[in-house]
This record gives sequence, C-alpha cells and structure tokens, in this order.
Amino acid sequence: MEQFKYIISFFYRIRWWIIIVPILVGIFVWIITRNTEKNYDVKTTIYTGIISGYNVDQADYKNANVHLSNLINIITTERTLKAVSLKLLTRCLIYGDAEKNTSYITAEHFIILNQSIPRELRPLIDKQDEEKTYNNLVAFERPSVNNYIYQLLNYNDPYFSIASLSEKIKVSQLGNSDMIEIGYSANDPGITYNTLDILNEEFVKQYRELRYGETNNVIQFFREELARLGSQLTSAEDSLIEYNIEHRIINFDEQTKQITILDAAQRLSDNDLLINSTTSSALTNFYENKLGDVAKRIKSSNEFLDNINRLSTINNDLYSNSLTSNTDYYNKLSKERDKTEDNMSSIAKKISSVNSTTDNIASETLVDKWLEQVVLNEKTKAHMQAQNIMREKLDEDFVYYSPVGATINRKERNIGFVENNYMSIMGALNQAILRQKNLEMTAATLKVMNPPLFPLNSSSSNSRMVVLTSMLAAILFIIGYFLIIEILDHTLRDKTRAERLTGGDVIGAFPQKSSLRYRRYNKSIESMAIKNLSTNILPYLSGKKRRIINLFSTEHKDGKTNIAKALEFYWNSIGLNVRRITYEEDFLSEDSEYIEAKSINDICKDIDDNEIIIVEFPILKDNPISPSIINEASLNLLVVRANRTWKNTDQRIYDDLSRKKDEEVPLFIYLTQANRSCVEDFTGQLPPYTSLKNLEYKLSQLGLTSTDYVINEK
Repeated sequence: MEQFKYIISFFYRIRWWIIIVPILVGIFVWIITRNTEKNYDVKTTIYTGIISGYNVDQADYKNANVHLSNLINIITTERTLKAVSLKLLTRCLIYGDAEKNTSYITAEHFIILNQSIPRELRPLIDKQDEEKTYNNLVAFERPSVNNYIYQLLNYNDPYFSIASLSEKIKVSQLGNSDMIEIGYSANDPGITYNTLDILNEEFVKQYRELRYGETNNVIQFFREELARLGSQLTSAEDSLIEYNIEHRIINFDEQTKQITILDAAQRLSDNDLLINSTTSSALTNFYENKLGDVAKRIKSSNEFLDNINRLSTINNDLYSNSLTSNTDYYNKLSKERDKTEDNMSSIAKKISSVNSTTDNIASETLVDKWLEQVVLNEKTKAHMQAQNIMREKLDEDFVYYSPVGATINRKERNIGFVENNYMSIMGALNQAILRQKNLEMTAATLKVMNPPLFPLNSSSSNSRMVVLTSMLAAILFIIGYFLIIEILDHTLRDKTRAERLTGGDVIGAFPQKSSLRYRRYNKSIESMAIKNLSTNILPYLSGKKRRIINLFSTEHKDGKTNIAKALEFYWNSIGLNVRRITYEEDFLSEDSEYIEAKSINDICKDIDDNEIIIVEFPILKDNPISPSIINEASLNLLVVRANRTWKNTDQRIYDDLSRKKDEEVPLFIYLTQANRSCVEDFTGQLPPYTSLKNLEYKLSQLGLTSTDYVINEK
C-alpha cells in the first residue's frame, strides 16, 4: 500500500506537467498539421478461385497457398509496376488538362508533370492513340541517368516511380478466402483511381503470360513430336502390310502354327504308314508262302500285273488329288480303283483253280486275304509317296517362313517401339493440355468483385489521431522523464525518498515559505509543523533527568537555527522551561573546551536540570562531536533541507553519528524547506480547507468513499 501511495504521490507531483505540456504539444501539432494535403484511398477486390474454385490438378489444390502467395507477389513485381507506371503516365499525358481537373489527373498536378516533360519526348505523345503512345514511351526508355523515363521510374516521383508504387500499393488476402484486396492512396483522385484500374488489367495480363507461356511451348513441342512419330508409325505399319502381302502372310502365328500341326501329323502318319507297310508286306509274304505256286501264277499273269500297275497309278492319283479340292475327279478315280480291285480279284480267282492249299486251307480264302494285303500294300506305297510329296512341301514352308518370321518380328518390334514413343508423347500432351485447361479455368476465375471507384471525397484526415498520438507521446515522455529523475535523483524531497536514501527515520518536516498562492497561510502552516515536531519529541523527554535535544546539520543553511527558535518559542508559549544553547553565542566551535568536552556541562556551566535544553551544534562536516555528548542527549535531531542533494559526505557523517550513539539513544532526521505534500504526510491536511483542496487531499490519501466535514477557518 505504501508503494501504491508513493506512486499516486508521484503522479500528483507532476500533474501539471502531465496536463499542460501535452496540451501545448497537441496545439502545436494541430497548427502544423491542419493544412496537411488530402489523401484519396481507393480499393479493389479480386476473386482468385485458387482455394475454393474447381481445380483439375489436385497437386495445385494442395499448393493453393503457395499459388495465392505467388499471385499476390505478381502484383508488386517490378515488371508489373513498371508497366502500370508507364500506362498511367500515358493516360495522364493524353487526357490531362492544364485548365481543369479531369478523371485522370488534376490540373495542378498536370501542369507540374507537363513542365517536366523534355522536348524530345513530346513528339512521342499521340493524343489519339493511347497504345501507340505507351509503346513510344517503352521504346524511349534507356538505362541512363539522363533518360527522362528512366529517371521517372527509378527516382522518387510520388506517382510514377516503382519505389513509390511498391510502397503505397497494399495487397492482402481477405482472411482465409480466395479474395485479395488491393489498396492505393495518393493526393490526386484521378491518379489514385487510374493506378488501380491499370493495375487490375496488367495484373491479369502478367498472370496469364507467366502461367500460359511455358505450357503453350510444351504443348507445341509435344504436338510436333506426335506428328513426327505418327508419320513414322504409319510408315512402319505400311511397310509391314506390304511385306505381308508380298509374302502372302495373313496371320503369321496361325500360319506357322498350322504348319507345325501338319508337320506333327505328318510324322505320326509316316509312322503309321511305315507300320502298315511292314505289316502288309509281312502278311503278303506269309500268304504267298501259303499259296505257293498259285501266288506265283497270279503274279506272273500279265493281266494281273497290268491291274496292279493300274491300281498303283490310281492310288497315286487319288492321294495326290486328296490335296486338291477337285471332288469330281476324286470320285472318278475312286470308282476306277474299285473297278480295278474287282478285276484283280476276278483274275486271281480264275488263276486259282485249286480248291485247297497244302495246308488244307481253302485256296479261295487265302487268295482273298493275299489279294487284300497286296491291295493294301499298294495303297500304303501310294500313300507314302504322297506323304513324301507333302513332306517336301512342308520342308519348303519351313525354309520359307523362317526368314519371314524374323523379318516380321523385327518390323513389329520397330512398330512397337515407335508406338510406345507415340503413346508416351500422347500421354504427355494430354497432361500438358489438362494443365493448360486447369490454368485457363483458374485464370478465368480472376474476377474483379469490387472494381476501383473514382474517389469523390478524400479520406478522413488523421490529423486528429496525430494530435492525440503526439499528446500521448508527450505524456509518456513526461512520465518517463520524471521517472528517470525519480530513480536517479538524490534530492531528499519527502519522507519516503529521504528514508530510502539515508537509511534513517524522518520524524517530521518544516514547510518552505509560499510567496504566492498560500502565503497568507505560511504562519499557520509553520505552526502546525512545529506543533507536530513538538508532539513527536516530547515523549522522548519524559522521565529523563536531563532533557537535552541536540540539533545537528551537515551543511550550512539547513535551517536548524530556525527550528531551534521555533521550538523555543512554542514551548515557552505553553509554559515549558526552555533554554537554547547556540554555537558562536554560548560556545565557540574552535574552542578547546568544546573540542574536548565530554558533557554539555563542559560547554555551558550553568545548566538547570529543570530546563529543556536545545543545543544547536556547528555543522558536522567541519567540526567534531564527542560520542558522550551524543549519548547524553534525550534526542538527536539531524536537520536537513528537503530540496537539496543527499551527497556521499552527508551519508558518511550520518553513518558516523549512528556508530557513535548508543542503541537506546534516538537519532532522527528532520526535513526543512519541504513542499506541502511532504509536510502533510506528518501534519495532515494543511490550509486552506476549500472543497477542491479537501478533494485533492482525500484522493491523495485514497479516501475514495470518505465523508468530509467543514473546518471553519479563523
């Protein structure tokens, strides 16, 4: 609580500084800012659609914040701002008027701009063609300090320099939305509006160029490569088709499969025929042995031989014809074969006249069986001969198809390689086109939601805020200044500071005389202070045989004489027996008696024990004091001015006094030349007792809910 009250008292002491100085500062700032140039604020809002809009590419969606940041950065790039600056300059030069304000630039600013245009630049201004003028200005620019356009873009022009535009154009995302807000402020309404209007156009243009340029080049490359590979693939396919036609290949795999099947069947058939031929020959020989001469006679028959030869020929023709599709001829041969076999059977039967063989087997039966084997053998031979022809044909097919297959495989591999490249390029092209469409969809959502509007009124002046800010700054400065003083200052000033600096106890305070407002209350206030001091001292004098009060000081003009006289006068007025002993009057500070004195009696011989003795000693800085004299007193009082610095010498003297005195002997500090608030800490409220003063004192003592009573002054 004590610290809090100290803080309150601190602000109370500097109250007039806190009130008057900020008011003066505010008035001064208001005077210098009242004629400040007006500013015009223009804003525009653009919907991007990057976050919430439809996006084909999911990777783009995941990087939406990055894309949005890039989008914002495009606005403030040097390339964009340079284009905006030159287009703005073009509009101002074409549509500006020195006699009246236009929607592009005020007359005042146009006159300044027109006067700065060099002579060589004026022919480049075409009042009828904005685009041509812009191109002329772009072509005119050179990186030279003597080039007007280069100077305009890179120096400190308030409207056309890149640095000024970059500083004044504010771009921000509206929350977490897809929308960005662009703001611009200048002292010319036309320039402000047209700057944002041009920026919107140039922003979209730059965005499209940056996002589409690379994609378009990639798509063009893929399309050219796809056309080349398509032509190469067509050529390879045509070559394969021609080769297949030339070599009569419809389906190479199926054709070679059929040949393989025929070859396998041929091998099985050959084995069967070989077995049949062997079996038939063996049976024929067997039956011939059984028939004996009958068989010989039959075989020697010319007619029979002719039929055998005929049968052999027919069989050969039949097996050869089976490879063709001539059904009629095949049927004719079959009939002739049957007829020939019948003839052979008749001839054999005629020749065989014997009814039985040597084995008693019927001759006719053996002849039939023998003849059956002969016919079968002839068929087998004819069949084997036909098989041999087929084998030769199969061998020719194998020889034919082997290199054809290798060539077809090579051509198909080439076609597959080209086709894979073609499909890969086609996939890349589709991805690039998808990317382009995504970009188009994204760019299409760059929509100006709130276009810039021509400002009719200037933005609210912030002069009031400037004034308030300056006053607040002044208050903070005053508080900081006095706070630093409060921390570093070694002026005693009041009870709290004095006790903190000295380490001792303050028993009271005596006011400094007021020469203005409260001078008629000086005596009353001094009287209250002395009464308070008396009240605090008298308890230390009761019960003492010798009532001695020592008054010390560390420097001249600290006021101990005035205090001694005031106490003497007051105590005499209330009937106390008081004696004041003063150096240079009652004793000499340079006298050996004083220097060697061990008691007050050594200084003054005629002291009465019934008297209250007030001893005023010389300043301690230049004169020693005996410890016995200090300890003989009922009370030791160090009188110090409150408005002076407490120095290291003062502290050393005070510490020396503290060491010399006994523990039970009191040593207090008394402040003189103190301000009202310091005195009031001991005496209570000082006169005058007006309503305002009562309120001030009540607040200083934190009596927030207390009830006042009226003191009648006399």
